[in-house]
Amino acid sequence: MSALPPSSAAGSSAEAQAAAFADDPRVYFNKETDTWRFEQDDGTEMEYDATKGSWVPLVDEDVIKQQQAAYSMVGVDEEIPAAPVLKRESKKRKVEDYTSATPVSEAGPSIKRGRNEKEKPPTERKSKNTAVYVTGLPTDADQEEIIERFSKCGVIEEDDGGEPKVKMYAKDDGTFSGEALVVYFKEDSVLLALNILDDAELRFGDPSTVMKVTQADFSHKNSGGAEHGESKPRKTVDKKKASRRIGKMQKKLLEWDDEDGFGPMLKPEDNLNAINKNSRVVVLKHMFTLKELEEDAALLLDLKEDVREECATLGEVTNVVLYDKEKDGVMTVKFREPLSAQACVLKMNGRFFAGRRIEAALYAGKQRFKRSGAGEDVEGEGDEAEKKRLDDFAQWLLTEGD
Repeated sequence: MSALPPSSAAGSSAEAQAAAFADDPRVYFNKETDTWRFEQDDGTEMEYDATKGSWVPLVDEDVIKQQQAAYSMVGVDEEIPAAPVLKRESKKRKVEDYTSATPVSEAGPSIKRGRNEKEKPPTERKSKNTAVYVTGLPTDADQEEIIERFSKCGVIEEDDGGEPKVKMYAKDDGTFSGEALVVYFKEDSVLLALNILDDAELRFGDPSTVMKVTQADFSHKNSGGAEHGESKPRKTVDKKKASRRIGKMQKKLLEWDDEDGFGPMLKPEDNLNAINKNSRVVVLKHMFTLKELEEDAALLLDLKEDVREECATLGEVTNVVLYDKEKDGVMTVKFREPLSAQACVLKMNGRFFAGRRIEAALYAGKQRFKRSGAGEDVEGEGDEAEKKRLDDFAQWLLTEGD
């Protein structure tokens, strides 16, 4: 008899179970029962009991029926429930409509539906759309380059063979058309890709590689794919392979945040607690020069408004600060949610602005930046110095025409 696969802790989450079984090729996930299973060398099917945290033999229904037949009594129908069970079922029986085509003799006693009670239409189950359609890609791009860029927004789905689901479309002559389909494992990754990669460059600093990213539209397959109302036959799916693939993808999802960190690498001496606490703040560098601020007094307000408007597409922005005494052109943006800050880093880092390459990173909790008036912490919301600058700007407007 083969050794049992490793067990997860009793009562552990689905993610923990997927991580525990992902490395064992014998284990697969059964979608019908929502349980993990594997087959021993002697053919015994084992099922994982999450409540007990152990593997138990799977009971064969055919064997149970054989045993029932061996101990059955003549004249007794084993398929008919006992009288108390029938009584309970009759109470739970759903209300039948008199307009139903089912004969009363077959449907059993029915109760007339009330006048105000409306029949609820059956809810149609919608399949999740986890794919994005990309256009404007350079014709010399390869699959590896596309995967590297788009995997920053989430885990890319894989087929049963372990190949990423990235389809590159070709022209009639066989060359790449510049269009591709990228399928993610999670639906949330689609929204992130739309916000971050739409109108972004595939290759940083190369304006000729600006992409257009939209959510994939498969409606034509539902309407125009078949004639005369006939639907195409569904593909046969190997449940064991599919379950192993799902388990593998769930494990990758757990590792995704660790492998694809945002911002600069953390050093051992960095204060991790401060970094976590301030993870909603993004630091942007090279957004302006001190000379530009001296020449244009209105630039300070215009730039803050432009940055706030751009970042608001990624989530709610609570504060934007421009540090007019920093030669590196520093600005900070504070979001309501940490995920929005991470998305901002992905979108802004490496982009070019006014001929300068932007550096974007999460606030590490130790930096302090200088600006006019009293010094202020990056996290600050109050702003006396800001009021003073606004007053100075108003005065400049009044004297501009003199």
